[in-house]
Amino acid sequence: MFFHFQLSQNPHVSQRTRDMGHPASLIRDGRRRSQSRLACCILLACTLSACKGDRRESFYPSLADARRDGATDRGWMPDFLPESSRSIHELHDLSPSTQWCAFEFLPAEAAALHKRLKSDGSSVPSVRRVPDPGKPWWPAVLAGDFDAKKIHESGLDLFLIVEPETASTKEVLLVAIDWVKGRGFFYRTPVS
Repeated sequence: MFFHFQLSQNPHVSQRTRDMGHPASLIRDGRRRSQSRLACCILLACTLSACKGDRRESFYPSLADARRDGATDRGWMPDFLPESSRSIHELHDLSPSTQWCAFEFLPAEAAALHKRLKSDGSSVPSVRRVPDPGKPWWPAVLAGDFDAKKIHESGLDLFLIVEPETASTKEVLLVAIDWVKGRGFFYRTPVS
């Protein structure tokens, strides 16, 4: 106590130093540590819960880069993408198996791309809603309830490709193309 008394009387010693060792300051420090730990735990829990463990996002400057990475071999890049495809953003969710992709292409390759796609021209009964991937590269008009008229008014032409996923299941690719700007988007999902 003599040491504490001397520190409390010395004007050159800070208040924090004077309080050091005092039971009230030890309790305050303990509360601060507990609050800091609690804040860290809450932050960690929020971060982990926000993570989508099954989601994988990739960016490829060109289709050649996607091929080098094996994205075409793994089936993430469809055969209809033009050779000039660039700025490819791809996001896939393993459970459930869904995929969103945005790409750009040279308008000079529009005719070849158009030949590879078959237009359905109407709403697809199996795709009534496209989940929003929450990415800035995915257009808002392609997220949410499927509205073919609204999509066409935004300058996008719609195409539908149905392919076998496994021996007993199929998948649908909903493709939207802006021929003027040389941009394309597709959403892939399994159908029963």
